[in-house]
Amino acid sequence: MKKFANKLDAVEEKIRIGKNGGTKLPISSSEEQEVLFFRTEGGYRLIPLVPDVKRVYIEVTTKCNFACITCIRSSWQDKLEHMEWGTFEHILDSLKDLPELESVHFGGFGEPLMHPRIFDMLKAVKGLGLKVEMITNGSYLREDVIQKLIDLELDVLFTSLDSPDEGEYNEIRQGADFKSVFHNVARLQTMKREQKKKKPELGIEFVAMKKNFARLPKLIRMAWDLNAKKVIVTNLLPYHESMKDEIVYDMDDTERMFGDESLLTSVRAYMSNMKLRTERYCKFVSGKSLCINYQGNVSPCYALMHTYKCYIYGREKQMYPFFLGNINEQKLREIWMGSTYVKFRQDVDEYHFPSCTDCRNVDGCSYTDSNEMDCWANSPSCSECLWSRQIIACP
Repeated sequence: MKKFANKLDAVEEKIRIGKNGGTKLPISSSEEQEVLFFRTEGGYRLIPLVPDVKRVYIEVTTKCNFACITCIRSSWQDKLEHMEWGTFEHILDSLKDLPELESVHFGGFGEPLMHPRIFDMLKAVKGLGLKVEMITNGSYLREDVIQKLIDLELDVLFTSLDSPDEGEYNEIRQGADFKSVFHNVARLQTMKREQKKKKPELGIEFVAMKKNFARLPKLIRMAWDLNAKKVIVTNLLPYHESMKDEIVYDMDDTERMFGDESLLTSVRAYMSNMKLRTERYCKFVSGKSLCINYQGNVSPCYALMHTYKCYIYGREKQMYPFFLGNINEQKLREIWMGSTYVKFRQDVDEYHFPSCTDCRNVDGCSYTDSNEMDCWANSPSCSECLWSRQIIACP
């Protein structure tokens, strides 16, 4: 212990002048035993540097053939482009260096099936022995596409269905055709049954808002008639002013929301919180996940992948991305164990940021205008993240 204490003394000066608030300190010849050494108000903290990523989200495109009223495209500033194949090859190479990696999800804020090489991507990641998931709007699920997904043994396919009613669905998901999408999803299940295949398992995602919330029990029954393995009910995050009054997460969700059908919703679907709660939980940090956007930029979560505006309980908020590195320049292992990323995860995991959403001084506070900084000097700030309040959910 005395020998180790001497090493701490030796780097104390480096820590004092370090830009990122910490310094890497090897305590043996093994890279896995490297730690990040921070000076804190109470003394010192050592954080082990471990490449323990378990889940990777990949956004292969920002293009989509729908113009949904719930979509982030209502306010963002990013280009509509496919991920370049070279960028994906860098990702694939990096995945091999993550010994605890379990799953890869193809999604983000575009329609993955529009990418011209999506099947090559899926096959390449499956070839690494990983669980592979994808989310789709369902419009491209022709029989030949379905057969490819079955042959690839894609593990899970999520489909967005925001209403069981044709007119309402078409209004929400503009450019879509309910009958066509429903037929495609049903055909997927039929072809699996005919071929005695279990994969891909079907998941359904539903975005709850005032205009469709009453139809949720009907949607859940429809999903289970389709033999869906999972139904995720997330709340609307308005990206356009016209949608800010459509939120439903201000109700008392301790009461029975659907009368006799409340049990159906609670047992057969994952329900997001319908009211702001005290507890905070970051699925991305706690689940040891990271996100890669179409340009190869690595972010800690979906919310920090792009530049856009959203509305938090009616208040406009400017969101800026937070990139920890780019896969075209660094390996995921290196980015994950970088001091800035490690410190960010530690702060989020211990909630070293305020809770602006239910702060009594929120009205008139300029810190809530954007996620650039909060009153505790965090930058970026996660102080109004509705994912962490389990109001917004994703696969």
